[in-house]
Amino acid sequence: MQFEKSLDHLLKGVSSVCADSRLVKPGDLFVCIPCEREIENVAQAIANGASVILGSPKIVSNFSNQIKCVETLNPRLDLSLLAKTYFKTQPETIVAVTGTNGKSSVVSLVQQFWQLLGYKAASLGTLGLEVDANVLSKLPPVPPLTTYDSLSFFKLLKNLAVAEISHVAFEASSHGLDQYRIHGSKLSAAGFTSLTQDHLDYHLTMENYLEAKAKLFTEVLTPGKISVLNANSPYFENIKLMITNPIVSYGVDITADLSATQVRTYAEKVIFNLSYNGETTHNLILNLAGSFQVENLLCAMGLVIGTGTPLADILPLVPLLKSVNGRMEFIGQTSTEADVYVDYAHTPDALERSLKSLREHTKNHIWVLFGCGGDRDKTKRSIMGKVATSFADKVIITDDNPRSEDPATIRQQIIGELNVKEIADRKSAIMYCVAHLVKGDSLLIAGKGHEMGQIIGNTTYPFSDRQHAETAIAGLK
Repeated sequence: MQFEKSLDHLLKGVSSVCADSRLVKPGDLFVCIPCEREIENVAQAIANGASVILGSPKIVSNFSNQIKCVETLNPRLDLSLLAKTYFKTQPETIVAVTGTNGKSSVVSLVQQFWQLLGYKAASLGTLGLEVDANVLSKLPPVPPLTTYDSLSFFKLLKNLAVAEISHVAFEASSHGLDQYRIHGSKLSAAGFTSLTQDHLDYHLTMENYLEAKAKLFTEVLTPGKISVLNANSPYFENIKLMITNPIVSYGVDITADLSATQVRTYAEKVIFNLSYNGETTHNLILNLAGSFQVENLLCAMGLVIGTGTPLADILPLVPLLKSVNGRMEFIGQTSTEADVYVDYAHTPDALERSLKSLREHTKNHIWVLFGCGGDRDKTKRSIMGKVATSFADKVIITDDNPRSEDPATIRQQIIGELNVKEIADRKSAIMYCVAHLVKGDSLLIAGKGHEMGQIIGNTTYPFSDRQHAETAIAGLK
């Protein structure tokens, strides 16, 4: 059926749209997402007063004699399109960013550019909703999720538009794309940062993972709008062949529309040359740690350019950009003149990039402290252990968010036959590392970044890498 054309008709007389049978109220349209309990869920929705059921052929055949049923072969997609139609209003300019690493940094940098340009802007993703405090105080509570369910997502877009937020940058996760949660977003541009191993517990293969990411450009992005793609990624050509939208490519030491060369790194900044449309800007200063931040910056610049701002207006703003919470964040220097950083790196590629960046300006030893999350892709654990020992001098394995798994088993899967130190308690591990740093050393506390809790079993305990690192540094002074 021509579902989008029938949305207004389907919504007539409906009180609201709901996908959780427990929350259905009289007069609601209930969208049944396929699962093991879908028959029970529809029965509960009907008992709660639903007026219309949207579901699979199986649902229609079982309930059409009890209630108005509308058949669909893709309930998740149709839920997203219904949510878009029901909530209607979206901010004027929206961009989305997908990729294994860098999404949070890019959406934050895009938001900062827009705010410096005078727009009322917000960013949304792993760091939650980042928006002016005055606006945030007027909004309903927003859960800290990378990608929301369709109803929550489009409701939030409407609330932001009503609050006069004109520009929004958000992270598009592979799970959200695969489950059609953001289809219907009126995107002005979309960006791709990277594709490296992660989430294979869900996608199973890298091919499936790539296909999910590509949906942002092949199914969500408005036709004719700009795709901003990382030319340094091995998957650049793959995605390029999949899409028909205009492309702005970016990369470091590579031929691209936006190209950075002669990148020089320091403890808290990067200096490089930028080329665009045949013109080069020399010695551009980015006050963020880590050479990989240049790629994030180029993606952000491409998105801002792709939504109508000339490069000439963007360049003076680059030195004003601030570091993103928990992304290669410089915490401080110990009394022994060693540098301490916190980073969200939780994939093999992200960990390698962060350690390589530290190597560029570390005069003595590189230390790295990390673990791996439970109930997540187990295949990357041993890979991350090998990355750590390949690019760091001192490796400490500790707990991350073990969740329902045995923490000792996770640590052992990282360590394997490697000769590294193991300290289970993360706080003790941080204290140990900071206490043993000497002049010229750098410590990378990796994996949790901005997170303010540690998940053990089903309980989240207060925990901040940054706070414990600051306490450890202060204890030495």
